[in-house]
Amino acid sequence: MFKDNKDFYPTPENIIDKMVTGLDFTFIHSVLEPSAGKGNIVDYLKKLEERTNKYGHKKISLDIDCIEADQDLQHILKGKNHRVVYNDFLTYDSMKEYDLIIMNPPFSNGCKHLLKALEMQQRNGGAIVCLLNAETIKNQCTNDRITLVRLLEEYNADIQYMQEAFKDAERKTAVEIALIKVKLPEVEKHSFILDDLQKARTEREYTETESTYLAENDFLKTIVKQYEMEIEAGKKLIKEYQAMKPFILAEFEKDKETGETIQTGGCILSLDLSSNRDNYYNALSINGFIEEVRKKYWKALFNNPQFVGQLTSNLRTEYNNKIEELKHYDFSIYNICQIKIDMTKNVVKGVEDTIISLFEELSNKYHYYDEMSRNIHYYNGWKANKAYIINKKVIIPLSGYNSLWNKFRPTEYRIVSKLQDIEKCFNYLDGGLTEAVDLKESLRFAEEYGETKDIQLKYFTVTFYKKGTCHITFNDDELLKKFNIFGSQHKGWLPPLIWKESL
Repeated sequence: MFKDNKDFYPTPENIIDKMVTGLDFTFIHSVLEPSAGKGNIVDYLKKLEERTNKYGHKKISLDIDCIEADQDLQHILKGKNHRVVYNDFLTYDSMKEYDLIIMNPPFSNGCKHLLKALEMQQRNGGAIVCLLNAETIKNQCTNDRITLVRLLEEYNADIQYMQEAFKDAERKTAVEIALIKVKLPEVEKHSFILDDLQKARTEREYTETESTYLAENDFLKTIVKQYEMEIEAGKKLIKEYQAMKPFILAEFEKDKETGETIQTGGCILSLDLSSNRDNYYNALSINGFIEEVRKKYWKALFNNPQFVGQLTSNLRTEYNNKIEELKHYDFSIYNICQIKIDMTKNVVKGVEDTIISLFEELSNKYHYYDEMSRNIHYYNGWKANKAYIINKKVIIPLSGYNSLWNKFRPTEYRIVSKLQDIEKCFNYLDGGLTEAVDLKESLRFAEEYGETKDIQLKYFTVTFYKKGTCHITFNDDELLKKFNIFGSQHKGWLPPLIWKESL
């Protein structure tokens, strides 16, 4: 059969097994077989595609194109319902991108075929599996062969030499075969829209004077520039899509009035914007896009410790709850500074509210628990209702153990947040005079070494017990006294004599 085709050597199934070994078809969809012959490799891939998982779903889905020069072989391929897209791989010019090119090219011209495959995959990245006459690699007697070997080395190709691979094949040959597998890296996605914006922005920066705010805060300068770039790029993309839509509609029809051929129907390409669409025109909404981006940046800002480090957990929650409102305000240096001014005003009130709340929690909230009732004592025996202060050592229900795994985890957010709030209260009363101790690092160290007792923090030590409590011992008696007087005064619990002494 096909005696006149001296390069026709159908690929044996055992060789195809070796060709596909190591390929991850999870990431392979589009496939090209550029020298398909009568379809042995494509047949094998189709069988792989028919395999299903235990739920009856196909494991892989392949989009396979074939190229074959021999017309008789083309008829066989088409008779098997294989898609033949061209007749000469070396002149094949397609904009389609392939995840995998797998081939057993003509031995007499294998070098050019593999070079062509490498050229195609260099554009966007992808895998190549190729059977080649081993002589092509071992005997570098032409410039093409020298170039091929250099490229295979550059891309760290895997080459396996096989003796008598076609010994028992449909058409036999004793030629030594090289099985070559190479993965070209995915080409980094490039945006002409972003390139143009970046170029224009760079040119402006040479001519414009930065504002005082920008010069003072590199962090804000960077994040605002990133926001502006994202907005500009998104707007250009939406407008470009809207301008292209008339040219990428689904069908051609004759205009009834003019007789001209026009495009109609829905758009082939779809560009969606999560849930924000212009309901009236059922089109992409630029303002909706801008609001979504604003929300993302405001949220990122309020989660950045550099920006909200002084806020108590209650204030952080309060500002995070404003994100939905802030999507209507531009993410600009001016607006950020207005938020910062507002935060500064609220910090003092927020800390004072937290002190009162903490005083209430330590002195009264858990008084009905026997263990935690020992947090308090009365002022010099004065037993009026709620006339008490907290002791040097207090106990609160704060478990340092993960409830699921029962492992010591003092670095969990709920614990860190609670202890940070206590520390911020004492920072306020202390005026920042006490030497700093990194709370998170101290807890991380304790977790790593399993130290559950007497963990030293800035103003107090903490000890965690498996029963779910945390024992806090304050270091400074005078600072604790300030805390008690502040809390008692604002709660109206301070006895008259002590009230006068504190004034």
